[in-house]
Amino acid sequence: MLAATTAIKFVKAVEMDEGVLVLTDDTFDEELKKHDNLLVEFYAPWCGHCKKLAPEYAAAAQELAKRDPPLFIAKVDATESKGLAEKYAIQGFPTLVFFKGGEKMEYSGGRTKDTIINWVVKKSGPPSVAVDCAGLAKNLEDNKFTIAYFGKLEDALYTDAHLPYALAEDKVSFVHVEDAECAKTKGVEGSGIVFFRKFETEENTYAGKPSKESLMEYVKPLMVPTVFEFSEDEIEAVFGQQ
Repeated sequence: MLAATTAIKFVKAVEMDEGVLVLTDDTFDEELKKHDNLLVEFYAPWCGHCKKLAPEYAAAAQELAKRDPPLFIAKVDATESKGLAEKYAIQGFPTLVFFKGGEKMEYSGGRTKDTIINWVVKKSGPPSVAVDCAGLAKNLEDNKFTIAYFGKLEDALYTDAHLPYALAEDKVSFVHVEDAECAKTKGVEGSGIVFFRKFETEENTYAGKPSKESLMEYVKPLMVPTVFEFSEDEIEAVFGQQ
């Protein structure tokens, strides 16, 4: 009788660097199968912009890992993993690519901790998250900008304004609250939308029409402080206004 043979497959363990998955030509495909949503930075060790991004990226990774369920982000040294760089047509550094269900998507978020977190969370889950009053408080603590809808989800203010804007905007956290008592604590009777920000007037109640365009026109100017230090976070908000 021939002795049975067993094939043993050795899977290389994935390194972690400050919470960021470090992927290579050998480990990339296997890790991609494990994560329905994965943001990947392709970088070069000599790249100055990559070095500037590194602490923000690591800080975002550590915050995302604390979520329930946890979310992960990864990086690839494109000078070492040349096969991956060629496969995904990486032309410059850093290049960030989002994979959803294994499919490549363009990353259109920012390069600070909060903008990375907001973008990944938005793309990994529903456009607007249902929260109670405690969840709203936690969201406001964690995000620079939040748009909260209060009321029934059948209302046009939700279906025609809040939800369409949530699907289109990556730099704001969107939540909805159906608890009428919680709504009253934010000055809302019935249905309403409040834009929260962490500077100047922190609570801003929307009083416009139930339309995405109208809500967007109201929110965009409020995303820029009256006086601010010019930085990457404000570039789009300033120059994106007509």
